[in-house]
Amino acid sequence: MMPQLVLCQTATRGLINLAYIRQIRFRNIPIHNKLQYTCLLTWSNGEQDVFVDKDAQAIAQTLRKITKPI
Repeated sequence: MMPQLVLCQTATRGLINLAYIRQIRFRNIPIHNKLQYTCLLTWSNGEQDVFVDKDAQAIAQTLRKITKPI
């Protein structure tokens, strides 16, 4: 069975498939004396990527669209 596509268009990293996420963490961290919205993704293969600012916001928005409230 193939995982479904959960595509997210980011501002600087292009299209990413969020279907392969194992874990996701959002937080504001200080970068150059300014708080930046960040997203740490751990992929199903264990690799990690950090997305910052508009990329992190795009991921959050995509996840809000596909997540249904319980």
